[in-house]
Amino acid sequence: MAITPSGKTAYVANDISNTVTPITLATNRPGKPIKVGSGPIAVAITPDGRTAYVLNYVGNTVTPITLATNRPGKPIVTGKGPRAIVITPDGKTAYVANFNSNTVTPITVATGQAGQPIKVGKQPTALVLAP
Repeated sequence: MAITPSGKTAYVANDISNTVTPITLATNRPGKPIKVGSGPIAVAITPDGRTAYVLNYVGNTVTPITLATNRPGKPIVTGKGPRAIVITPDGKTAYVANFNSNTVTPITVATGQAGQPIKVGKQPTALVLAP
């Protein structure tokens, strides 16, 4: 789950239904589920609150969602088993830890393009950014 920078909406990944549900926090009411890729397990939101990135563990992709419309974009191919995601404080890059391919994939937020995977240790499950 991730909460928008405004604190108004939470986005919850629903692994079984392959959706993400927006929840209005002031009322705790869910919105219409948003269809994403196979096996969504995590959500990260850009610092400007414009885009959510959803990790699709089974589908080996990340689905961007435009939050102004709650519309999913074209899935971005990552390594196998994307498991964790962080977005840089400047909102320029997202990093995805790929559990089954032992890599981290950088994604340029402005273009939605995945960069060259970075080899890391076995089965990465978390990411942290240094200040």
